[in-house]
Amino acid sequence: MVGGGLLRLLLDWIVPSTCAGCGAERMEVGGSGACRCCWGSIRELDPAAACPGCALPAAGGRCRDCGDTPSPISRAAAFGEYDGTLKTLISAYKFHGFDILSAPFAERLARLARSSGLEQGAPAVVGVPSTRSRNRQRGFDPGVLLARETARRLGLQTLPALRRLRSSPPQSRLSRSDRMANVAGVFEGTASAAGRPVLLVDDIVTTGATAFAAARALHRAGTSRVHLLVLARTLVPVGPTAPECA
Repeated sequence: MVGGGLLRLLLDWIVPSTCAGCGAERMEVGGSGACRCCWGSIRELDPAAACPGCALPAAGGRCRDCGDTPSPISRAAAFGEYDGTLKTLISAYKFHGFDILSAPFAERLARLARSSGLEQGAPAVVGVPSTRSRNRQRGFDPGVLLARETARRLGLQTLPALRRLRSSPPQSRLSRSDRMANVAGVFEGTASAAGRPVLLVDDIVTTGATAFAAARALHRAGTSRVHLLVLARTLVPVGPTAPECA
């Protein structure tokens, strides 16, 4: 009993025992961070119907914004809609200690990179770094960790090709124009990606402001082409935050 109790305590410490999406007790083994019901409820997006400049569904062509203002992204794909379960899981990953979700997130991004062909045109992966203060609070950098886990599954190199020069207010409550201004000059590209195409990995794209700022910084540093692989894309006003899982 003592040994079994210690083992249970150890497992509870290593792997969260509740689903990050619905809070139900997870019974299956594997450490995926969420129950099968939650993973199955995510609305995945079709990369063939995505705007190549920002991953917004646009019947395979460029969306109006990317048509009006050329995007620094050559090709883009998003795994799912930033709504419902996926929104809840990303929040758990970034703000509630569920860094264990980096592995299943990366598995889905790697699968998307292969199916969309993004991995073929960019032999190195770059993550979008967060601020030092936020990383200290979390204990990790969510964008960089996601990029590293994705690169490992694709068998690609991870490049520390972006530096964040300063902190900026959170983007979530800003308008599109304010978001663009908020991240202007935030990133600096390094020489490690000069002359090379890269696969930029990010967790969320809402207006594209952060991803565009990162891509422009990479271009200024000499990167030849930037592809974007993103976990979630905002499409419409969000609905319920989680499904009802048994």
